[in-house]
Amino acid sequence: MERTVHFLAVSFPYSNMRYVAALPGETAECVCHGLSMVFAHMGMAPRVLVSDNATGVGRRGSDGTVALTRLFSLFCAHHGFEARFRNPYSGHEKGSVENAVGFVRRNLMVPEPAAEGWDALSRAWLDECDEIARREHYRQAVPIRDLFETDLDHMLPLPGTPFDACDWRSVKTDRTGTALIDGNRYLAGPKWHSMLIRAGVRALDIELRSMDGEHIVTLERVWGREPRTVMEPTTLLAIIARKPRMWGESPIRVDFPANVRDLLDRMDARARADLLDDIRYASATNGFAAAAKAVSAIIDAGRRIDRASIDQTARRIRQGDGAVSGPDLSRYNTYMEER
Repeated sequence: MERTVHFLAVSFPYSNMRYVAALPGETAECVCHGLSMVFAHMGMAPRVLVSDNATGVGRRGSDGTVALTRLFSLFCAHHGFEARFRNPYSGHEKGSVENAVGFVRRNLMVPEPAAEGWDALSRAWLDECDEIARREHYRQAVPIRDLFETDLDHMLPLPGTPFDACDWRSVKTDRTGTALIDGNRYLAGPKWHSMLIRAGVRALDIELRSMDGEHIVTLERVWGREPRTVMEPTTLLAIIARKPRMWGESPIRVDFPANVRDLLDRMDARARADLLDDIRYASATNGFAAAAKAVSAIIDAGRRIDRASIDQTARRIRQGDGAVSGPDLSRYNTYMEER
């Protein structure tokens, strides 16, 4: 699908080296996530970081003082660098990053890029930036990469433990076990209805935990206004398996492939409960998407559907081998031929 991408441009004025990371938004967790990818790609962290137009980093007050966001303050302390905002009277700071923005648009966004996720797009862009750095500097007759080595010599080593760019909040679920986070609904499950839980808000996902630290579920974070409740289908499979008559009105019915959905519609309550429980079992280790695709592939192949075949096929799909056909028996035809 077509997505709107926000990007974080990082510029090093001395060497004219530029790096960029793709992000779904401009919040503090997005800025920290993008910078973490850039630092990990370089293998070092700068001693001073100057921010421009970064609302997720902090805000400058009317008196000129700067207040950093809590998450970005922790990010700075973790890496040990100094953070400040761009000086409006220093034209070279503004010019460097604005040129980097134009550079990214001209060199990395034409033609329109395609990737399988935010981090995949960031990694592709970072690799392209390294390739572009083989060119000569616009003033000095040496490759940009060679000048950037001098920049790296003055940077800080990365900490042994990566920074988890996560903003933890306490949220209250409603009577269906759904938590409202940034205007969107995330399902923890009926077990957690009307309870206070912890929500770990990251750039790409939302992790829900109990107040005692027990992991509940990790869901993809949605941006903008999503009318549907974000949920992990496996959280409802066990409930529907116990009460199979709920299947027709269940919110996860549309998440199944069409042939699997039609099969479950035709089944009686007992057979439907058994199949849903088998899918739940396979989903626990392979994920719901692989388990649902496994059942769909078994139906298309005309094979018998049972727990073992679903689990085995789901493992193969998760590992990247979607083939579910049986062994090739044609070689045995030679023994049936007359000589």
